[in-house]
Amino acid sequence: MYMTDEWLDPAEVLVLQPLEDSPLPLRELRLSDETTLRELAGLLAPGLISLEARGLVEVRRFRHWPAQWDDGVPLTGDDLARECGRPEAWSDEPGETVFAAHITRAGHRLL
Repeated sequence: MYMTDEWLDPAEVLVLQPLEDSPLPLRELRLSDETTLRELAGLLAPGLISLEARGLVEVRRFRHWPAQWDDGVPLTGDDLARECGRPEAWSDEPGETVFAAHITRAGHRLL
């Protein structure tokens, strides 16, 4: 069961607030340098998944960053849960794939 649009859980707030000037790669949602990637994935992935399911954010996969938003491949449902649950999705290290989130018009009204 999801919360109503008027109320967000703490994980959703931690994801949504930095996206005000989105899109941002997931690595830029990092809480602090002391937060491990595993902790970050465990804390923020549920919020990201919930926000995407409610249409408040979009998540896309890119080969490099920065990139044009439309060049990314959308991630939803099980694909999103699998990818953003991996600590590597939140890493600062350059890799083959960058995941980025973008707040939607519906998400903006909650800020």
